[in-house]
Amino acid sequence: MNLDHDQFLLARAQLSDIYDSLKITSFDSNPMQYLMRLDNIRTTAMTHDFIAVAEIASAFEAALHNTIKYGESKSVIENFQEILKDAIGCSSDNGEVVQSLLASVAIRIAH
Repeated sequence: MNLDHDQFLLARAQLSDIYDSLKITSFDSNPMQYLMRLDNIRTTAMTHDFIAVAEIASAFEAALHNTIKYGESKSVIENFQEILKDAIGCSSDNGEVVQSLLASVAIRIAH
């Protein structure tokens, strides 16, 4: 049995659970709780070397801080949640996938 693979699956399950709690939290009703859950995703991802997830969570948080100033949180949340879910489902050590996901973030931010 591959212990590293088991740890990877456990970390992915943990990130998925945190993601599920994030998804049921309303940013508009409780932005602080939403941001705390997003930060939990980022720190958990960094702990387990899910670099793409951590980078996307950081970009997501920055985008949400802008929505606090300027509004329009719904489209930001929908786009980033989709990308974050995809990133959690990917292998943590595949550099090409990481670059692809981060490029997707850049494209969505530009539009």
